[in-house]
Amino acid sequence: MILNILFMFLGLNAFSQTPLESKVFQKINDCRVENGLHKLKWDDATYKSTVVHTEYMVKNNELEHTEDSETPNWWDRLNKGYVLGNENIAYVSIYDSSLEEEVSHSVVELWKSSAPHNKALLNKNATIGGVSSGVGMDLENWNGTTYNLRYFTLVVWGEPIMEQ
Repeated sequence: MILNILFMFLGLNAFSQTPLESKVFQKINDCRVENGLHKLKWDDATYKSTVVHTEYMVKNNELEHTEDSETPNWWDRLNKGYVLGNENIAYVSIYDSSLEEEVSHSVVELWKSSAPHNKALLNKNATIGGVSSGVGMDLENWNGTTYNLRYFTLVVWGEPIMEQ
């Protein structure tokens, strides 16, 4: 009984939103409001699908929308019965991962500066979303400063299919 409770607790924490992920999601919603749109609602199931893909990118050290897995694309990872969906991915190079404000600003600005990614962020029909991040490999630049890559996955969904 105690082990069951422990495993249930650990399982719940396996997909807990981090402060950085929360900050990125907040900045996405700030961007949407600035553009006259409603905020996205956080969705745990969508978040879990983003975690799966972010972990895949970190493990394989590649920025890709598809996976060599049983769920090769974001639609397969989470088909929630919505008529639209978008996935944004990115990575940023960081020297200090404790700088949540700077890291979250960088990734959202990357998406805003790319027409297809910005279109996904500002989709007026999107209603829910989730964003995850993961730390990739350490790199060293020309002067010996070490930094790492932080990968991000965002999935937004909207317009539920109406029951007939």
